[in-house]
Amino acid sequence: MNRPTAFKTASEDYLSVIHKNSNLSGEELLYRQNPFIQTDLAFNITGWNSAAETLHGRPGAMGNYLFDLVNIEFIGSDLIELKTQLVASGSWSGEVFFKRFDGQKLHFKTTVTYLINENKQPVAIMIVSHNISDVKKKIEELAAAENKYEILLNTLPEGVVMMNPDGKISACNKRGAEILGLTEDEALGRVVASPNWEAVRKDGSPFPIAEFPAMVSLQTGFPQRNIIMGINKPEGLLAWLSINSQALIRTGEFEPYAVVISYSDITETIKTEKELRQSNERFYHVSKVTSDAIWDLDLETNEIYRSSAFSALSGYSSDEISRNLNWWFENVHPEDRERVQNKLKEHIQQQREKWEDEYRFKCADHTYKYLYDTGIILYKKGIPVRILGAIRDMTEQKKLEKQLLEQEVQKHQAITLATIAAQEQEKTTLSRELHDNVNQIIMSAKLYMESVKKMPEQSGVLIDKAIEYQMLALQEIRKLSKTLNTSNIKTVGLKDSVQDIVDNMKLLQELKVDFNYDRRVDLILTDEQKLMLFRIIQEQTSNILKYAAARKVVINISEANNFIQLYISDDGRGFDTTIKKDKGIGFINITGRAEALSGIVNILSSPGKGCSLDLKFAVN
Repeated sequence: MNRPTAFKTASEDYLSVIHKNSNLSGEELLYRQNPFIQTDLAFNITGWNSAAETLHGRPGAMGNYLFDLVNIEFIGSDLIELKTQLVASGSWSGEVFFKRFDGQKLHFKTTVTYLINENKQPVAIMIVSHNISDVKKKIEELAAAENKYEILLNTLPEGVVMMNPDGKISACNKRGAEILGLTEDEALGRVVASPNWEAVRKDGSPFPIAEFPAMVSLQTGFPQRNIIMGINKPEGLLAWLSINSQALIRTGEFEPYAVVISYSDITETIKTEKELRQSNERFYHVSKVTSDAIWDLDLETNEIYRSSAFSALSGYSSDEISRNLNWWFENVHPEDRERVQNKLKEHIQQQREKWEDEYRFKCADHTYKYLYDTGIILYKKGIPVRILGAIRDMTEQKKLEKQLLEQEVQKHQAITLATIAAQEQEKTTLSRELHDNVNQIIMSAKLYMESVKKMPEQSGVLIDKAIEYQMLALQEIRKLSKTLNTSNIKTVGLKDSVQDIVDNMKLLQELKVDFNYDRRVDLILTDEQKLMLFRIIQEQTSNILKYAAARKVVINISEANNFIQLYISDDGRGFDTTIKKDKGIGFINITGRAEALSGIVNILSSPGKGCSLDLKFAVN
């Protein structure tokens, strides 16, 4: 058989290890020399070298069963598998832990092999172990370092990639792939300087591939810092990146072997800058075209910006307008100043968002203008920092409001006077009717009664005549009462009350009167509204009887979409509505009652073409 030099044939048919004492220490032996152990076929120890003896650390091993003396822990295998594989193939190889007597645990790569004789029969077992504890420790340390490095890269908010000299991405962290709109697998192997990126500059022009930061660093070896580039992601969205690149060059070499590229997604920043720029542009143009004076107050510095419109409004030049708030308050009218200051302070203390007020402001010519001022208060963490506002000149509007108020007062005075005049006229009419008509009828009845005494033979005829005149007087009194009594509307209703007017018109002047009445009116009008409508009809029909000399009259009362319409027209002589004297008390009364109904009345007439009155008002 082929003998190793370290072995010789004993008288018995097994091999024995021959070794010399070594000058190495025990620790050095454990790590520098491989322990050799020889056993018989039953794993009884027949010999070992100095490293194995140091490893065991105890005398008296010869002849003992190996696994009684050695504390071995198989990794991924066991003793049964070892023996089975040894019998089947003549060897076994695997990793084991060996725990020494002193508690030290060592990691070995162990090979177990049969030693065979000339007849190819196994005669002994050779166990050779290689201490890989340091190697395993270094592998574990390397794995831990790589894990820390990977965790560090993947927790960075920036993207990091490594590019080879061929321009392809050889490494990429998760954030780097995410910013590019790719997975890590899709990013690896991609060419950085590829037209597929469709890169652009901030001004929208194409970004040349040769000027990509990574390409510049690869070609020149110089780092590139904070280069802004826009790229189109696979889904079509434009992403803006701030890019840094650094070439990696080995000592003694001149050409980079790789380029590290780091980049941040600044899309939101670019978007915000664009929106801010557009907002400033809009603010500038709005301040130019609006008549309102725009202002911006910094509450931290007490400085205020005012647009050029404020100069036009106040008459002060830009040099005369102070940028502090005190100047503004000093020019507010003394009667308004304290109120305005307190209201603004109150709004800020209560953290309200909107403030508004009206006050008088002293202009450059020392006159005061009425200003309407409104502002939005901005807060930062509950602290007011800024107010943005606008001032509107209300002086002309105030003048118009004053004029309108005066006109309203005059109008109401005219209505009051007209109402009093109408009441007096009604009293006069009543007095005249009582005197000229009713009184005369009663006097006639009285005369007939007195004639009975003088002419008793005609008493029957005279008494009948007296009774006839008394009944006629009673009818006239009832007619007057009906005309003046407001409760008649509640009792009889609007339609029948107007019908009575129509009947009298037909009786007195033999007019043709068309009267149309919408029954829905009764359902939605109050008694007060019905009375007001009745008085307008009464007034207009009285005007027709007195002045129109008409032959035909139309009266329509209708409802549509919660609107009441009264229409009265005649074919009489008409009048010129532009002549003020024709707008008498009657028409003033009609207008006043129409306003009381919150309605709009139109009176159209011209000489020879009759007159029409159209009244509309809304009802709930």
